Amino acid sequence: MMRKYKIFVKILLIFINFTFFQQKLLNTLRMNELIAIAEDDEDISEILSINLNQEGYKTKIFRNGLELLNFCKSVIPDLILLDIMMPKLDGVETCKMIRKESDLQDIPVIFITAKSSESDIVVGHEVGGNDYLIKPISSKVLLAKIKRFLNKPKNITNINVLTFKDIKLDMNSYSASRKDENIELTRTEFLLLEALIKNRGRVLSRDQLIKRKRIWGDDKIIYERTIDVHVKNLREKLASTGKYIKTVRGIGYIIDIND
Repeated sequence: MMRKYKIFVKILLIFINFTFFQQKLLNTLRMNELIAIAEDDEDISEILSINLNQEGYKTKIFRNGLELLNFCKSVIPDLILLDIMMPKLDGVETCKMIRKESDLQDIPVIFITAKSSESDIVVGHEVGGNDYLIKPISSKVLLAKIKRFLNKPKNITNINVLTFKDIKLDMNSYSASRKDENIELTRTEFLLLEALIKNRGRVLSRDQLIKRKRIWGDDKIIYERTIDVHVKNLREKLASTGKYIKTVRGIGYIIDIND
């Protein structure tokens, strides 16, 4: 009898350790996932942040839509929790602006708000919200929805190949080609070209480009002249297609879609 009990205890311990390892692994994987919280109520935002941190997610809190949008110019979150009634720029207008940005169009947005009328919910979805939760919210329900969005398979066809004219960027291999011939780009040149193509038709200021950590990394000090040199190299490597990268004097660069 004692022997059976010891075997049972060993099996139970193995199961507990395995479950703990699974949870630890999940939390480790989530550590790279950033959730932006736009909420002007300090208590609510802190509770949301603490709960998500305990699940292994990174969080960043903003008190209004303008703060969130400014942050997103340099860092793109994996998911956004958005209150509606905020000062300076409310959640509805913020969501509209998010959906106009090519880099942010596919980011899941969950409204968390006290506005509970049917028309409010409809507007929330019409402006691009992926879900709409009415306060007070259940932490378990919110977490389940967040996991559903972040675990959803992405459309590989759409996100892995970026094209403009005869230029193709393969986002998997970080390789570029023109008329199916390989173009030798550095990683920085590739990411700079990616930013310009994704924002084609829009001027990207030098300051906006400097703030894009995805291009430069966290630790480098970047000067405006650095960007100018990289753009010059890009134009040369893209041959005749390089003419579409236009300089906007005193501001930055644009890929001209009307040329």
